[in-house]
Amino acid sequence: MLILAREEVVAALLGLMVEVSGFQPKFAGQGESAEDAIRDSNFLAVLIDCDHPEFNDGLIDMIRGAGVRPILFSPFRMHTEVSRLAKRYGTDSFTLPAEPDVLSRILGG
Repeated sequence: MLILAREEVVAALLGLMVEVSGFQPKFAGQGESAEDAIRDSNFLAVLIDCDHPEFNDGLIDMIRGAGVRPILFSPFRMHTEVSRLAKRYGTDSFTLPAEPDVLSRILGG
């Protein structure tokens, strides 16, 4: 699972949660764009921070076009706001902190 977070510490903590859920976390390389990271690998899902600088309609379309499921998250926004955004894109979402069982259910989706 590719993790695209605005802050490195959030990406690292989410990576641990993904690993505990039984999945392999991946991150964009230094200086690598989100689109390049998605294009260069095969992922089950992309976890994308709603506040990531590259988050937009085009990126969501590109993720879907690659046959990958986008999952929205936020460590800062309210759950209702992230849920509304996810509904707009027709995908799942969560906010941090997230309960491990909730995250596992969403990731296994």
